[in-house]
Amino acid sequence: MKAVLFDFGGTIDTDGVHWSEEFWEFYRRFGVLVAREEFEAAYAGVEKELTDGASLGETTLHETLRTQFTGQFKRLGLPEGDPRLEKMLDACYTHVAGVIRNARPLLEELSKRFRLGVVSNFYGNLEAVCREFELDKYFTTLVDSAVVGLRKPDPRIWSLGMQKLGVVPGGTFVIGDSYERDIVPAKALGCTTLWLKGKRRTLPPSTGDADYTIMSLGGVREILLRASV
Repeated sequence: MKAVLFDFGGTIDTDGVHWSEEFWEFYRRFGVLVAREEFEAAYAGVEKELTDGASLGETTLHETLRTQFTGQFKRLGLPEGDPRLEKMLDACYTHVAGVIRNARPLLEELSKRFRLGVVSNFYGNLEAVCREFELDKYFTTLVDSAVVGLRKPDPRIWSLGMQKLGVVPGGTFVIGDSYERDIVPAKALGCTTLWLKGKRRTLPPSTGDADYTIMSLGGVREILLRASV
């Protein structure tokens, strides 16, 4: 095996926690009382706006989270200027930044043995966010859906990542938290797949396309380093 392609959102930044679950945790923590289904609709609506909108370019993760929280509050009919928003934003950013920092030693270790890349459904600012957390030095390529015009689960976005790394599917590990968007298309291409089975509301009916199932990102170490021997 020569290369490892990671998902980013829900994988490197939250260690397997789906982003709707991540946001929902801060709604509960700060006592923002809304129905779960209403929140899910607001979350999905903001994600669609960001996906369909212009590239966020150099926008930091902190400002991206601000856009998401603000959009959710607006859709939920919460008061403009609600002081809880800033508190939720800062707490969420601090938490996610800590998760990303915890991933750095693993990425550094793997980067010495493999060519690493990221393939992510993102907003055009994947490179900016990776620079923000000094992750860019570990990755040979960063494939951002908003930049390349392809989105998971389209397998072509994974093929593009491998093309940029100069590797073939048989020599590539793919790691992601979304079974449908990461694992299924990567397995169809012939990659070895590691499904990060984290916190999410629903699970796929079958998980047979995952070569390995891990419960945290740290679980990849033994699998990948054994393969590199």
